[in-house]
Amino acid sequence: MMRKFSVLFAALFIFYTEPPLDAGQVYTWTDADGTLHITDTPPPQSGKIEDVMRYRENGASEILEDQQRRLQEEKDKISEEKSKEIEQARRRARQADEAAREAVARAEQITVEAEKYVKRLSSTQEKRKQFRKKIEKIKAGAEAAQEQARIAVEQAQQAAEELKLAEQQLDSSQK
Repeated sequence: MMRKFSVLFAALFIFYTEPPLDAGQVYTWTDADGTLHITDTPPPQSGKIEDVMRYRENGASEILEDQQRRLQEEKDKISEEKSKEIEQARRRARQADEAAREAVARAEQITVEAEKYVKRLSSTQEKRKQFRKKIEKIKAGAEAAQEQARIAVEQAQQAAEELKLAEQQLDSSQK
């Protein structure tokens, strides 16, 4: 009998001393000495209330909603960062494409001018011997311009591939 009574008393004691789960208040107050206190009980008459905050324990559905909201915010943040990366990749691709077009046009112009000049300088056997070094230098300049154009085209292709990859990553992350 004594044991049953002890168990009943312990259960009642725990039930009545456990703080409520649904609601409460937090008081922020300053005492006469200027010390800041944060308690769940009201301050004494001498204390100056700074703030009273009401709170309520979240239920399982509210916790789940909060987790889902945080996950969505994280997904939105990642999506925004990916969108920025894609926009930067587009800008780089456009700039690389424009640079490639300019390099190709410049190389074509240099090559045409070099061919005309070489043709004039090498119209005879004697002129070819006399201007041989100059002709080689002009041809080398045209070849260098063509090589620069080829590199610029490769860079444009690489930038386009990076853009395509970034867009694919964004598409796969949104699924």
